[in-house]
Amino acid sequence: MLHKDLRITRNQQYSVVYKNGRRFAGKYLIVFIVQSNGQGRRFGIVTSKKIGNAVTRNRAKRQIREVVRRNLARLPKGYDIVIVARYTVKEATFGLIESEFLRLIRKANVK
Repeated sequence: MLHKDLRITRNQQYSVVYKNGRRFAGKYLIVFIVQSNGQGRRFGIVTSKKIGNAVTRNRAKRQIREVVRRNLARLPKGYDIVIVARYTVKEATFGLIESEFLRLIRKANVK
């Protein structure tokens, strides 16, 4: 579980990221990233019902949270990031999800 300080929790915060953020899409994930006014970094994870039942959605969220937790030191500070799981994420292994997430963050070119 990510610490509360690292999470985007309110609909308004998600809306700001969707509206003002840049979008980077891959086969399994879509990453929205926007510079925040704080020094920290916050993450939101979204899975829709299109992915599958609750078990499938929760598994995808757990895998994405673990990717973020394992790579926290590599991720930029001062940004809000929303990670949206695509329908194909249920077919992906943990390694594929992790490599795609890191590729999308590098593609965002944030430091």
